[in-house]
Amino acid sequence: MPEKVDGSPTGSGGSRNSRHLGSALSSVSRNSNGSLVSDRPNLEITFQEPLEKKYECPVCCQVLRYPIQFDECGHRCCSSCLPELLRVAPRCPIDQRHIDRDKVYVDKAFQRDIDHLGVKCSNGRCKWTGALKELVPHQEDCKYKVIPCPKGCGAEFEKRFLDKHRDEDCPKRKIACEFCKSNILFEEEIEHLNLCKRFPIPCPNGCKRKDIPREEVAEHMEGDCPKQTVPCPFVDCGCEYRCNRKKLTAHVNEEPTMHLSLVAETIARHKEILDKYKLSMEDHTEKLAGMEKRIEGLEKLYGAQFVWKIDSYQEKLDEAKAGTKRTIFSQPFLTSRNGYKMALSACLFGDGKARGKFMSLFACICKGESDALLSWPFSHRVTFTLMDQCEDPAARRNVTYTVKPNTCKDNKPFLGRPSGDRNASFGAQKFVELEVMSTLDYIRDDTIFIKVNVDMDDMVKM
Repeated sequence: MPEKVDGSPTGSGGSRNSRHLGSALSSVSRNSNGSLVSDRPNLEITFQEPLEKKYECPVCCQVLRYPIQFDECGHRCCSSCLPELLRVAPRCPIDQRHIDRDKVYVDKAFQRDIDHLGVKCSNGRCKWTGALKELVPHQEDCKYKVIPCPKGCGAEFEKRFLDKHRDEDCPKRKIACEFCKSNILFEEEIEHLNLCKRFPIPCPNGCKRKDIPREEVAEHMEGDCPKQTVPCPFVDCGCEYRCNRKKLTAHVNEEPTMHLSLVAETIARHKEILDKYKLSMEDHTEKLAGMEKRIEGLEKLYGAQFVWKIDSYQEKLDEAKAGTKRTIFSQPFLTSRNGYKMALSACLFGDGKARGKFMSLFACICKGESDALLSWPFSHRVTFTLMDQCEDPAARRNVTYTVKPNTCKDNKPFLGRPSGDRNASFGAQKFVELEVMSTLDYIRDDTIFIKVNVDMDDMVKM
């Protein structure tokens, strides 16, 4: 008994049939020679016997696909054609009888009859025959099937010739260059050979070498080719003779006196030049030494920041404890190119009431060459920093102490314009506790670093 459907090819029965026929049948139409052409590309269906009219859909005129039978008249159409019939006027396309939506059925038995219709392969000389449901699997494997080149060269051929085309005929097949062994496309071989560095070519000068790799031609001409025109080996001495390489030895042997004269003249001329360069070099060396000393002095003196490196720290601390050398002094420095001249002093074991508890650090103003141009009394903020020498900059914990000078009259001996070599010192008697000095990395390799920064932002520009 046919299975009833609801007027749509997507009902439960239709879905089961679809799975059953999907691998066996595609839609087909009749071509000019009487064969039926499938809606699957490049697939033709040729029946062994003329196709009976009952197996054709009256709507699409193709072989019935998943046939639907009308209960009123018994005629059939494809399940995919049914919605079109029901959409406009639900009438049978053969006898125009009314179609009741509730009286259409999936005719599975009729589909089985269609699946078993005898067909033969339409690919050229292929002799295969079989049932319609076996046609698609056969066509996929048929060695007489015409296929395009998978590499896209544009050629079409029977499937049985695929290996031969791919390995021997396809212009897009990969080959190895005979000379440089690189992989190239066959169709690009000529273009490659015109550029290949290992392709053998004859010597441009016409010598006996006929197979010089392209990349070695220049080397051959420069060093080996007997027909290459080359200069006399005494060209730097003034000989302008040029000839083929093979004739060069004869030229040298024929003119020994001339060549020796040229060599002697060249040596004398070069000696004169070398003597001049020697004098010039000595003068430059002397000037360079002076500049190095000047730069070294500038590096020490100029700059808004000064870093005082105190090495042999433990020895100097012991001297401060013993009282043999309580205070140590830095070299003087300038706060800017024409700024204040200053110096630092440190009592490593402390000064006065801070002795034995703190390191004391002071600054003093020294007499400088630009004092007449500067503002007095000295009023700029001075910041002392004990540097933490930890290898990780982000983990460093520097100790900082800032002094803001009080420019009152009583502090003139500290902050006024120096009348002697230097003023009295001012700064931080309790700069850093001695216990703190032994923590972190303030002392490393028996050395400490103290940085001083003088805030000159408010200084009048000169």
